[in-house]
Amino acid sequence: MQNSVLPILSLTFDDGFRCQFEEALPILNQYGIPATFFLIANQQPTHENHQNEWLKIDWCEKDIAMLKTIVQSGHEIGSHSVTHDPVQMPRQPEFEAVESKRLIEKWIGTDISSFCYPYYASVSYLEGAVRKAGYRQARFGRRSSYYHLSAPLGFNIDCRQASNQDKVQDWIKPSHWHVLTFHGIGGKDSGWEPVSVDHFAVMMADLAEMQGKNDVEIVTFKEGANRFRRDISTASSPSV
Repeated sequence: MQNSVLPILSLTFDDGFRCQFEEALPILNQYGIPATFFLIANQQPTHENHQNEWLKIDWCEKDIAMLKTIVQSGHEIGSHSVTHDPVQMPRQPEFEAVESKRLIEKWIGTDISSFCYPYYASVSYLEGAVRKAGYRQARFGRRSSYYHLSAPLGFNIDCRQASNQDKVQDWIKPSHWHVLTFHGIGGKDSGWEPVSVDHFAVMMADLAEMQGKNDVEIVTFKEGANRFRRDISTASSPSV
């Protein structure tokens, strides 16, 4: 990319579905692509309130060992509340923000600085508690927003919901940071808005090729926010 700041891309995965670790993680590791996994801090084996009973991380000993390993290899773990329950969350915002951070930090032994609002819109009643709990950045939305690296960065950061129709080239915009979100990886029973394993593999191969050509830099959500803050501190161009 000539005459522009190298674009930054972050890949995030919501809900801690097992398919993300069984199907997506090996592909990410194959290409050396870091990602952020936003996990629900309860020990239920399935995602709440879904007839399909999507399997998720339940924080068993094997899960915890695996999560510690992926953090050591450069991925990020973030919080996605305790209950992920649209009835309970508005009643106990402090619990959802504080307790999820405490539990995940206890289980995997690393600082948790990123939060993801369940159902995107829960930012309306969780934001105050999330800020107070000490997170440095939070992810919400699905409006495909791009953040120019010379513009101010707020606490809440928007994202783009990935789909089977996506092409990697559409994710990249010079001088911008863009955040992608995935849920199910596999068939219709893998999770919400699933992306097939084959298409995910193609997208990651294309993304790795672009990174190899220095057309994009791929970082975790936390590092994207940190890189954005560092870049803006030295940027002189106006926001667009």
